[in-house]
Amino acid sequence: MLSPKQIRFAQEYPLDFNAAAAARRAGYSENGAKVTGCRLLTNPNLKSYMAAKQAESAEKFEIDREVIVGQIIGAIALAQSQGDGGNMICGAVELARLVGFYGAPVAKSVVPRAETDAVRAKYDALSDQELMNIVAGKSPAPAS
Repeated sequence: MLSPKQIRFAQEYPLDFNAAAAARRAGYSENGAKVTGCRLLTNPNLKSYMAAKQAESAEKFEIDREVIVGQIIGAIALAQSQGDGGNMICGAVELARLVGFYGAPVAKSVVPRAETDAVRAKYDALSDQELMNIVAGKSPAPAS
């Protein structure tokens, strides 16, 4: 059984997906809102309640993931036809988030080579002024 505050949290959380803010709006302590919000998101009963409410909303509005993806793709195409790069990017970012591209970061493995170490050592030996000269397209020798 959920408390009235927990139900209120479940109603507030989807507004901005900010657990601390939802906890504050639900009436939990300002000081512990961040911890309380995180704790509430792991509560199995609350998770079930929130999933059921989300399913109700999806059924009520006759939407599902495929519908949303299709609408975003349509919006991206419209933005492209209007030459609106900013909204194309916004749509692409939202689409990528929705399909899970922003999950766990992908680890990149870098294998150091002897040549890389030699070049790095050369640059590490340069002074700040010499590095600034290189960036400015000048000779690495410090200006006199």
